[in-house]
Amino acid sequence: MEILGYFAALLIGLSLGLIGGGGSILTVPALVYLIGLNPVISTAYSLFIVGLTSLVGSYKFYQKGLVSLKTALVFGIPSIVAVY
Repeated sequence: MEILGYFAALLIGLSLGLIGGGGSILTVPALVYLIGLNPVISTAYSLFIVGLTSLVGSYKFYQKGLVSLKTALVFGIPSIVAVY
């Protein structure tokens, strides 16, 4: 079953690269049913994966000067406070 989980991770990664989204809705079931993780832990892993992917993707835009740090802070700080 573990090899099937790795194959699912590969397909999820390809779909994220091609369509640019939908990672959580695909990752959580794969982690729960194929890898056998707890649903709460799977959700946390999924959020971490999506957040890391977004961070890496946004870095290239930052290098090109396409990211407004002021706008990112205006939306980011209240979001972090609301989640906490």
